[in-house]
Amino acid sequence: MRLVSSPARRLLGALVGSVIALCASPALAGFQSNITVKLIAPGGITGDPTPINLSQLVTTANFATGVHTGGGGPIDSWMLAGEEVTFVGETIHVRAYAGAETPAGSITGYLGAGGNHARYEFDGLSIAGKTIVGVGVTSFDGYAASGASGLAPSVLAANLVHLIDADTISLYLDDILFADRGPTVGSSEDHADFLITLITRDNGTGPGPTDPGNGVPEPATLALFMVAALGASAARRRA
Repeated sequence: MRLVSSPARRLLGALVGSVIALCASPALAGFQSNITVKLIAPGGITGDPTPINLSQLVTTANFATGVHTGGGGPIDSWMLAGEEVTFVGETIHVRAYAGAETPAGSITGYLGAGGNHARYEFDGLSIAGKTIVGVGVTSFDGYAASGASGLAPSVLAANLVHLIDADTISLYLDDILFADRGPTVGSSEDHADFLITLITRDNGTGPGPTDPGNGVPEPATLALFMVAALGASAARRRA
């Protein structure tokens, strides 16, 4: 059996090193500019039909704290204890609590009207070198990838979040129905954690067969293809 020549071994080693380095690189670049959070409730809240239309700017320096109860901003003052909106990497974290009871169960208490949903809007979403082409959402406690969900079984998280345009996402608050978290009288403990993940592609590329959201393979994937091709070439030489 013939061994791969020394030059080929050196090239193979260099490519493997490149794969390791690329795979170790951070996968998420993160939001690069200030984000405006809007709270819109055309029908007001349960017991008060006065429309709500508020905006609050979250700067890049404050992504980790974002909008939260007691923060002093125009939206903060409408939040129940424990509620928050924060920005982590290329994801949005939203914790919403029940604010009212209905015969069907616990709801946020924010109401739509005239065919317009009560909602959060996140405007000005921007990631360096990327275009936002879609959005995914889960509702597992603690913004986890699996586990218990705070939503009632009849509600699909995917139906609550919508990509409005290339830099704006909405979360429908009036369609949230919370799971019953226990025997405690009332709904104060009912809540849900939403992990909203952006789907992006590199600027200047279009959808491709390798990745519907990115017409060009990620660098680490491309390097792996090169290693595989080199290995196949060496095998052909040995045959």
